[in-house]
This record gives sequence, C-alpha cells and structure tokens, in this order.
Amino acid sequence: MSELTTSGSPLARRKAVVSLLTIAVVLSVNFYRRVLPAPVLDDLLLFLAIPLLVILLVFRENPLRYGLTPGRWREGLAWTVGGVLLMAGVAWLFLRLSDFRAYYVDYYAVRNPGGEFLRGVGLSGLQMFAWEFLFRGFLLFALADLFGPYAVWIQAVPFAMAHFGKPEWETYSSIAGGVLSGWVAYRVGSFYPSWLIHWALAVGVSWLLTGG
Repeated sequence: MSELTTSGSPLARRKAVVSLLTIAVVLSVNFYRRVLPAPVLDDLLLFLAIPLLVILLVFRENPLRYGLTPGRWREGLAWTVGGVLLMAGVAWLFLRLSDFRAYYVDYYAVRNPGGEFLRGVGLSGLQMFAWEFLFRGFLLFALADLFGPYAVWIQAVPFAMAHFGKPEWETYSSIAGGVLSGWVAYRVGSFYPSWLIHWALAVGVSWLLTGG
C-alpha cells in the first residue's frame, strides 16, 4: 500500500471520496431512521450490505481485499487475546458509571427483547461484524490505497463521531479505541481481531448488566 501522496491513482482518489461519503450517508440514516423492523437488520443493511455493494459496483473490486480474509492470523490472534483482556478491564470501569449502566440497560432491552442471553450474544456478534467491517474493513482499506497508514487515523474520526449520543466517557475512549483497532487491522490485513474484541466487550457488558 502506498504512503501518503499528493495525487494517487484516479481509482484511489475515487475510493477515498466515495467511501467517506458512504460513511456519512449510512451513519446519518442510522441515526435518524429505522429502515427495517429490527435494529440488527438495519446494521447489516447499512454497515455491511451497502458497503459491499459499493465495493462490487462502484470500485469493481474483490471484497476480500477489504479485510475479509484472516490475514496474518497468528499475529491477529495474539492481538485479539490481548484486546479482550484489556476490554474486560474497560468494561468493569465503565460499569461503575451510572450513565453508562442506565444507557446500556435500555439499549439491550431494545436490541434483545426478552433478554435471552445466548440470543443476545448472537445479535451482538452480527451487529459488531457489520460495525467493524464498516470502519476497519471498508473505510480503512478504501482509504489505504491513497493515504497508506494514515488511513488508520482518518477512519478513527467518523468512528468516534458515530458514538455521539452514547455515554460521554465511552465516546472519548472510542477515539483511542478506533486508532488502536485500525492499527491492528491495517497491520494484520484483517478486521476480524477488531470484530472479536468489540464483540467480547459487548457480550461482557451485557453479562455484567444482567448480574453475571
């Protein structure tokens, strides 16, 4: 992948513009509207299906180039284990904050009616797969052809902004989390470690909120 340049190829420039505009549209729609009957279906449509269609129809590229392969999986596995352990500590700290607890009690009640734990685990997995693909798959690797490793920093900006409306300290932490997740994805060539870490965090928070 190329270092930061002043021009780049026409395709690289087009991919940078289109990917950023796609992010702006899907995040705006996700914030203001319910498109499909269930929140997880909206996530899969807006954060996974639409970016995949952009890759296939606009970029005319193989989606596997966008972090959908295991990449350097041995290194990725090590980062995944370390990230899960780190997120366990983060979850414990955040759950000491009353605004965080109140927000996620309501959040999981909407996303997992009935509160059945294993169903919630599966729904969280789908949601986080789509979420991580949007930022650490589609956006990161679309920008990388033009910006090289600087794409790691760029993708962290809309990721943090996507947390507006969530608890304050979660939004602040998403800045660092977005950079670190992007760096790992860029380094190993896959967004799977970021997905597994984010999924583990969601499951851990849900488990602790229900008295685990």
